[in-house]
Amino acid sequence: MDVTISIPKQVAVRLRRRAKASGQPLSTYAAGIVRKAIQSPTLEELLAPVQRDFERSGMTDKDLLKLGRKLLGKVRAENNR
Repeated sequence: MDVTISIPKQVAVRLRRRAKASGQPLSTYAAGIVRKAIQSPTLEELLAPVQRDFERSGMTDKDLLKLGRKLLGKVRAENNR
């Protein structure tokens, strides 16, 4: 199937460079990128199990934010050693 799309000039330049570096024709390289993007799960699909677990936990948004800040503090403390 052939599809025509418009992309900004600067994106097209980078796309051509990458296709050339990979040794593939531009159309083959671009089709590969699109194929990978379509086959990859969306962010929503990736996060769905985490969101379900969060809802089941009974934790509030405020609780989660507090936990996140606590963990961030620990990571920063470890990095400053």
